[in-house]
Amino acid sequence: MDPKDPRIQEYLKQNNKTPPGMGEKPKPENYKAKAPEGHPQRRPIFKRRRGGVVLSREQVKEIKEGRKKLRKEMKARGIKSRQEFELAAGQMGLYFDSSKAFWLWLWGHRLGALLALLGLLIALMFFLSIVTQMRGYFTINLSDGMFREGFTLSETADFANPSTHLFATPAENVPCISIRQIPENVDSLDGSHNGVYFAYTFYARNEGDNTQDYAWSLNLNAEGKKLSVATWAMVFEDGKMRFYAKADENGQPEALPAKDDSTRGYPEMPFYDFAAEPERQYEVVGTKNDRNYYRLLPIPFESDSVVCSGTQENVAPMEVHKYTVVLWLEGDDPDCTDALIGGHLGLDLGLRLVSEDPQKQSIWEEIWSELKFWDK
Repeated sequence: MDPKDPRIQEYLKQNNKTPPGMGEKPKPENYKAKAPEGHPQRRPIFKRRRGGVVLSREQVKEIKEGRKKLRKEMKARGIKSRQEFELAAGQMGLYFDSSKAFWLWLWGHRLGALLALLGLLIALMFFLSIVTQMRGYFTINLSDGMFREGFTLSETADFANPSTHLFATPAENVPCISIRQIPENVDSLDGSHNGVYFAYTFYARNEGDNTQDYAWSLNLNAEGKKLSVATWAMVFEDGKMRFYAKADENGQPEALPAKDDSTRGYPEMPFYDFAAEPERQYEVVGTKNDRNYYRLLPIPFESDSVVCSGTQENVAPMEVHKYTVVLWLEGDDPDCTDALIGGHLGLDLGLRLVSEDPQKQSIWEEIWSELKFWDK
């Protein structure tokens, strides 16, 4: 029987029937095919995820709208780099875990699944090798709030290459040295300029429309062999310098020479002309042959995880502030011994609006929070 026969067509039309294979009634938009009885309903294998967590339709829509708005804002500022966009989007949580159609094919093939497993293993090994290399960087990070308000960072005063983050070359295999071995022009060089110490200079600029207050903090985030006990830090903020060291084992501020030792001292006061608080950080130990000898009084680290911090108030649009961070293993510190050989120290410098929660980290800070700063 031919279903295309005009007589059959007329019969079926009169009896409101459809010949097999000749079409179906249109399904409503919200129609979902039901699985045969006894079989579970199939669910989509791949969904939009962020950080491995499945997102709802509302979350997906919100992220897409946020990315669209961010792209528009960055283009308005003249930032067209896809890399900069993805980095900024990642900091603000506006991203999806990557997925490819190729994986759909692999899902239904055993050989493909095996190849996928091997590929993931290789990718994991590659990722770990990258992380190992990246652990050698010291980072400077803007908070999400500062980014939204238009702040940028740069290694140079002309902001030729503005960025939302910076990272510096590590100082590796550094020896124990004296503060006197650090050149007095250390604040006059830009970017990374390591020697037998770590030194990095950068600039922060408010490119937004509003006057803002912001805070910064130099943080310890990774350590091996308690290297921080002999690490001294020097921070220049707009040319004004303060230096820091961890408190001694009794919780007392470090001093060189020690407070109970008046037999020796420094013949000069290194970086005195740049000191923000000279009366707090230098004192006369004694005088010999009409020459004064001095004691250095570093400011104690604020905590086990924070070296130091500061604030900038009423930062107007296009206002720039300069920072130089110097770190070294102080050889005159009694804690600088051979026991520290093989140790490492990880640090980052974070900037945030004063109005922001100080406990809240940007995604970028979380990613870099375990990076290694140097090896000894």
